[in-house]
Amino acid sequence: MLPCFIALYLAFGYVVLLVQSLAIQIACYFIIGWIIVGFSTLMHEAVHGLLFESPHLNRWLGFVCGVPLIVSQSAYRSHHLLHHKYEHSEADPDDIETITRRKSIPLTLFYYCYVFIGAYIYLVHIAVRAFQRAEQEKKYAIALEYGIIGALLGFALWLLPMDSFLKTWFFPWLVAAQITSFRGLPEHALTTGGNAFTATRTILSNRFVRFMSCNANYHLDHHLFPGIPWYHLPKVHALLKTEYEQAGSPVFRSYTEFYVDFIKASRAGIIPNVRLIPKRIRDKVCC
Repeated sequence: MLPCFIALYLAFGYVVLLVQSLAIQIACYFIIGWIIVGFSTLMHEAVHGLLFESPHLNRWLGFVCGVPLIVSQSAYRSHHLLHHKYEHSEADPDDIETITRRKSIPLTLFYYCYVFIGAYIYLVHIAVRAFQRAEQEKKYAIALEYGIIGALLGFALWLLPMDSFLKTWFFPWLVAAQITSFRGLPEHALTTGGNAFTATRTILSNRFVRFMSCNANYHLDHHLFPGIPWYHLPKVHALLKTEYEQAGSPVFRSYTEFYVDFIKASRAGIIPNVRLIPKRIRDKVCC
C-alpha cells in the first residue's frame, strides 16, 4: 500500500505545481491530505508489527510514514500501546473523559473543539506525554526521531521554493489534520468502558474513505484484534456482525449518521461513559 500512496502523492504533487486552477489545486490538496492520513494508518500498522515480520523494518518504515505527519514513531508507539492496554480507563492516555475531568474542562466543549483542532492537540500530546513516560533509552530515540524530522523539513524548505513547499506539503497537511480530527472523535467519544464490545466504535463509511484510511474506520474490530492487518478488518466485522448487534456495539453506517446523533446527544446533555449508538441498534437491545 505504501508504494501506491507514494505514487499518488508524487502524481498529485506534480499536478498541483503544474496547474493554475485554484479549484484543481484545492482538489489536489484534498487528495494529498487523505494520502497523508493513509501514511498515519501505515505507521499505526507498523507500531503493531503488522507490516513486516522484522521489528526493525516495522520501526523504520513506521518512522518514514511518520515524517510527513511530524510524528515520531517511537513516541507514537509508546503512547498508542498504552491506549490499547488501558482502553477507556483512568490509565488510558487518550481517554478524553479522563483528561477533561482532571483538567476541569467541560466535556461537551472539548468534544466540539476536538472536531476542529483535535489533531493539533494530539500532535503535542503524543510528543510530550510519550517523552515524559519513556525510559531514558526511549527518550533518546524520540528526541532523535523528532530531530531528524525537523532536519528533513528544514532541508525541504531550503531545497524548494516556499510556494512549492506550501502546495505539496503544508496545505495538504492542514487538510490531513482536519480529516484526522473529524475521523478521530467517533473512535472513542461517548462509548462505555469495561466491555471490549462497547469501548470503541466502528464507522462503516464508503469505499473511498476505507481505501484512503486503510480501514482505520473499523476501529472496534481493530481494538478487539490488534494483531490482525488492516486489510482483514472488514472480514472480521462481517464475521462478528451478529455479536455486535447483540452487545449493542456502537456501529454506525457513516460519519454523517454519527455526527447527527452526536449533535442531538450534545443538545440533550452528554453523559460520560454512556455510549452513543444508532437508533436501530438502541431499539433492538433496549438501551
